[in-house]
Amino acid sequence: GNRQGMLFFVNGRPVQDSTLHAALLRAYHTLLMVGRYPYAVLFLEMPPEDVDVNVHPTKAEVRFRDKDAIFRAVQGAARRALLAHTPVPGIQVDSPYAPSQNGRPFESVPSPWDGAPAWGGAETDSPAEGAFLPGMMPRPESESAAPASAAQPPLPGSVPLLRLVGQIASAYLVAEGPDGLYLIDQHAAHERVLFERFMAQRDERLPSQALLEPVTVTLPPEQARLLEGELPALAKLGFQVEEFGRNTYLVRALPALLSKMEPAAALRVLVEDFEEDETPLQGQVEAKIIARVCKRAAVKAGQSLSRQEQEALLRDLEACQSPRTCPHGRPTMIHLSVDVLERQFGRRGAR
Repeated sequence: GNRQGMLFFVNGRPVQDSTLHAALLRAYHTLLMVGRYPYAVLFLEMPPEDVDVNVHPTKAEVRFRDKDAIFRAVQGAARRALLAHTPVPGIQVDSPYAPSQNGRPFESVPSPWDGAPAWGGAETDSPAEGAFLPGMMPRPESESAAPASAAQPPLPGSVPLLRLVGQIASAYLVAEGPDGLYLIDQHAAHERVLFERFMAQRDERLPSQALLEPVTVTLPPEQARLLEGELPALAKLGFQVEEFGRNTYLVRALPALLSKMEPAAALRVLVEDFEEDETPLQGQVEAKIIARVCKRAAVKAGQSLSRQEQEALLRDLEACQSPRTCPHGRPTMIHLSVDVLERQFGRRGAR
């Protein structure tokens, strides 16, 4: 969608207002991919004395007595509704038993995987026992092995307690829930876990790793200008970067989560993200930088995880406030319902 898909009514009157637009977009923060806009209709009822409807000849614009209060109320109410009612994306597939358009009832579909699946229980290519992803801790065996059938009803906005099945293609976790199968993108899921932990600690200076030798980084003038404006926010996140001549910076420390990255590369990719990003809403600059850091620190597709790491990631994702999307709005999981599985195996709807 685009901004035209957001409709606002104040006391029954259709209006266009930048405060309402900004509040609704803020409510969707990290729940929509960059460049996407929601379709939404919002009705706002308020005392007539708190809104002036005579600021535009066609009364299409309004002026609120307290814009900040309106922003907080709309953003908070919309955010709570989204977290409580947004479902996990599902998969809709046609029955394999339905005739195809060319009259042949069955067609061979090539497998998307090359070679054998990398199930999480395998001993080969798995990290050593006790090694865990950044920002993650192991769970007790009794907790991680809880069967899906024993799960309590999930809280609004959460995902049900899942039972890990394994890892496939070194990129996705497979888990069983009380209502079907869940496929979890390990990179997007780890991004979400790290993002919420960073945001919970954002009022404190996050831990950093000092470099044995400072590294100099020279940037194009436009990138240097962008970086200069973000230095205070980067310092809170564990970066220690200082000016070192014209368009040149000295990197003395990185966030602990990025300690394995080459310092110059870590700084350059962040600055490149600054260039690609749209102008953020006020108050979102820090969150956007944290999201970028988490994107670089999160486990990547193609990385084989130990069974303990898979369990820890699954449990940490279940504990997130917004477990269904990564900080950039991509889905962390998709749901394959029991109904879809039964249809695919001809147990329902077979002809």
